[in-house]
Amino acid sequence: MRKIALLLLIVCLLIAADYGKPADDLREHRTCLTCGMDRQKHRLSRMLLIYDGGSTGGTCSLRCTAVDMAAHREKTITRMLVADYATGKLVDAWKAVWVIGGAKTGIMTRRAKWAFEEKDAAAKFVREHGGKLAVYDEAMKAAFGDMAGDVTLPQTRKTPVYTKKNDVQTHPDCKYCGMDRRRFDFSRMLVLQDDSSETGTCSIHCTALDRALNYEKPPRWIGVGDYGTRKLINARKAYWVIGGDRQGVMSIRGKWAFEKRKEAEEYTRDHGGQIHGFDAALQATFEDMWEILR
Repeated sequence: MRKIALLLLIVCLLIAADYGKPADDLREHRTCLTCGMDRQKHRLSRMLLIYDGGSTGGTCSLRCTAVDMAAHREKTITRMLVADYATGKLVDAWKAVWVIGGAKTGIMTRRAKWAFEEKDAAAKFVREHGGKLAVYDEAMKAAFGDMAGDVTLPQTRKTPVYTKKNDVQTHPDCKYCGMDRRRFDFSRMLVLQDDSSETGTCSIHCTALDRALNYEKPPRWIGVGDYGTRKLINARKAYWVIGGDRQGVMSIRGKWAFEKRKEAEEYTRDHGGQIHGFDAALQATFEDMWEILR
């Protein structure tokens, strides 16, 4: 009887272990937790995230993994798996050989990022399709850096006017980090959608995150607090100062907006930094996300 009981215990343990294998990730996480796409359809780029505590999450790609990491900084990832592009098998993403770019279009991004368990397989892919070999850090840095281009914001023919008197009262807290927008009125932002919905954030960091999560909903207008006057101004027409000696909001490197170039120039004389347009500020924001997370 003891032998039978022991045998049954071993069988149960093997079954339990089998269900915990990464091979089951497509059954347990059929859709991407970030974009909702079918992970079976994109099984050669899919990823599996294992968090502290044992919970798991599945994404369709490195891009959506990057967005999840930025959106949930409170979560600790203890293990990260990615599909080997050559075999479809899940392998260690941190140890994989990555290929950035090439002739094949990426998943959720223009520039592809594919993972391979074996360097020879990655090198063969590069010979056939182009791209360059990279390690995980380089691939993830590229994923964040490419987000600005992937969520390119279209220009509207007619710029709407924000008629509400006080957006801070309407949206007192940042949708993503929960910080008090009244306290950060000098960096706050407001996104107006075509359906008349609004999203209030504390900074360009959280607005960038909003754009990455809602890439399919181009905004009609984006406002930002003038660093000097605190007035809500058009973010696209603003003069942005990137860098300088003042730490940013939700970011190490500051990104401040000014309605008038003269005021931006005065700021750079006093605190450093460089004057750019909105697109450059958004690009810098996505790049800085990885520097914060790594």
